[in-house]
Amino acid sequence: MRDDLFLEIVTPDEILYEAPVGLVEVPGANGRFVLLRDHAAIVSTLTKGEIRVIGKTGVEEHFKCYEGVLECHDNHVTILMERPTEKHN
Repeated sequence: MRDDLFLEIVTPDEILYEAPVGLVEVPGANGRFVLLRDHAAIVSTLTKGEIRVIGKTGVEEHFKCYEGVLECHDNHVTILMERPTEKHN
């Protein structure tokens, strides 16, 4: 198991984000939710909205989210997006 929460945001064309993070907030199919280190294993569908990421350095980043799926297991979060996302601040 990893000590830090590690996030990957992946589209069919590229890996948009790949780094340790302190927090990930996503638009789940049943509402927004937050993942922190040592979160229970989860698989969820994502809806259109915004992904909020706070990196280990405290820098906050936002990504436009289209439909996709999220998996979290052993402090590794993978977000697979059906359409490309756009980073915006």
